Amino acid sequence: MNIPKEDWIAGSIKLDRKSQLALYNYCFPELKKAARKFFSTDYELMHVINGSFIKIIENLHKYENINFNAWIKRICTNESIDYLRKNKKYKETFLIKASEGIHEPFEAPSIETNIENEHLESLLLQLNTPCRIVFNLYALEGFSHKEIGQSLGISVETSKWHTKMARKKLKDILANPNIKPINHG
Repeated sequence: MNIPKEDWIAGSIKLDRKSQLALYNYCFPELKKAARKFFSTDYELMHVINGSFIKIIENLHKYENINFNAWIKRICTNESIDYLRKNKKYKETFLIKASEGIHEPFEAPSIETNIENEHLESLLLQLNTPCRIVFNLYALEGFSHKEIGQSLGISVETSKWHTKMARKKLKDILANPNIKPINHG
């Protein structure tokens, strides 16, 4: 998957439905892969994929010859964050009790470098929703805890806590593959 055909992009800018369908079919696997890091339900996944594609169509005229797949992945990541920010269900899942706050110094990333990419998705799906989302943004998308906090409306400490808990759960899963997933959201 390198870049889509130029006539698909040109046709999509002119709102040609056949070009848009061809471009959608091209983009769908990459968008699905990006959105799957955030959402496990098909409804939310398709909602974000379709919203991302609409933004891609609306902004195609701004696309310059950069990495097309990285461009659409960034759009999908931003659309995922927007969905999470607007959805009350997710706002409540990020809350942690004060007694569960961070009591240990925060460690530098290490676990994420030891996991192969193809295995990572199945591991991430075993995390509860807030930990999966924060860990994905921090470890895989390269957001800082400050950026995550601002994007999701949570504190930097909460972002660090979710990353720490995700890392702990991933270590437990890797040490004992028989651990059952715990999903709180």
